[in-house]
Amino acid sequence: MTTYTVHKVTALPSKLAANSIYFVASGNDHTEIYVTGKSASKVRRVINEADVKRLINAATDKLGALEIVANIAARDAMSLSANAMVLVLDASADSTVKAGAATYAYRHSDTSWTKISEAESLDLNLSWANLTGKPTSTAADLDDAVSKAHSHPNKKQLGLIGQDASGNFTYNGAAPKIAWDTAEW
Repeated sequence: MTTYTVHKVTALPSKLAANSIYFVASGNDHTEIYVTGKSASKVRRVINEADVKRLINAATDKLGALEIVANIAARDAMSLSANAMVLVLDASADSTVKAGAATYAYRHSDTSWTKISEAESLDLNLSWANLTGKPTSTAADLDDAVSKAHSHPNKKQLGLIGQDASGNFTYNGAAPKIAWDTAEW
């Protein structure tokens, strides 16, 4: 059975012992860990803060940023090596864009573009007459229905329901009668 030695040091020694674990205190409240194998020349270490930062940066660098180009031709001329988002300032060459800019998502796996937004929709001025798929009711009919939404034939009686200071149910300001005056049978 191999016996390991454990060392708590402030700097990694220039000469390491075989089958050892070194805990090295760094100046920023972190500890680095090094482990040697059968040979002291075979040393491994646990990843440190710099390694983690490098891994994060490498991963996020692949995410890409929003690219901005002048027109669809410039978008199509791009040489992209990963998924990307591109804002095309003049996307009018796209048949679905009447005028202005549009944003596209690029899928690298099949080199396809998907429009995800367009600037012309920023200036929408909608009117009832121009809506498609609207109800057959007029706007006035809908307004009237909303005003009657809480209109009931027994609204007066419903308005008499309440509660007293103790939170007990009342009708017309008094406790409702809930028991027989006489119960002989």
